[in-house]
Amino acid sequence: MSIILISSYLFLLVCALFLAGRSYKAGEENDHTASMVISLSAAFIACAAAGNLLLQQTDQDIQTLQRILDNLAYYAAIPLIASALLDNAWKFEWSKAAWGRWLLVLFALFELCRRSDIGALYSQVMAALSVAVILISVLRSDVSSLRIAGCAAAASLASALFIYGPYSLIADSIDPATYSVTLGVSLGLLSLAFTPKKSQ
Repeated sequence: MSIILISSYLFLLVCALFLAGRSYKAGEENDHTASMVISLSAAFIACAAAGNLLLQQTDQDIQTLQRILDNLAYYAAIPLIASALLDNAWKFEWSKAAWGRWLLVLFALFELCRRSDIGALYSQVMAALSVAVILISVLRSDVSSLRIAGCAAAASLASALFIYGPYSLIADSIDPATYSVTLGVSLGLLSLAFTPKKSQ
């Protein structure tokens, strides 16, 4: 593994842990479930980044574990973060049970689309919806600096998913290192843009 790739995974790991920590603290202080969901989702991404750094053996079981971690980050964590931002922006305050059911739905959708041989299409649709939901949600902020950070986060996530990610719309531009960096930048910006909102 090259130094550039190792550095990119380390950067993503740090950004994911930073978002997880800030969101967890906000969730604890405000009794805010959406913050906890973002923290858990960021932890999923951190686990995937750590796996890419540590699980380098060619053993089939190790490769399967890494694939599971990558899928958890891509197909569960990213849409969960978008959903939590939506919940926060409109103060829906979905219950923990509702979040658990939504996570199961995400797992079921992924498996259904994978078995139907439309996994790539599902990945691109999920990515588009996630970016759109994040952008719409952060634009509801009353603070202009938070809106700017949120829009930059959405733009960085779009670059990660549509240009450099494993299901890029431009096949020749797929690059794991740049994907990790742009995803990390997005998570770092979201940690600055996210402010828990509680209904009165």
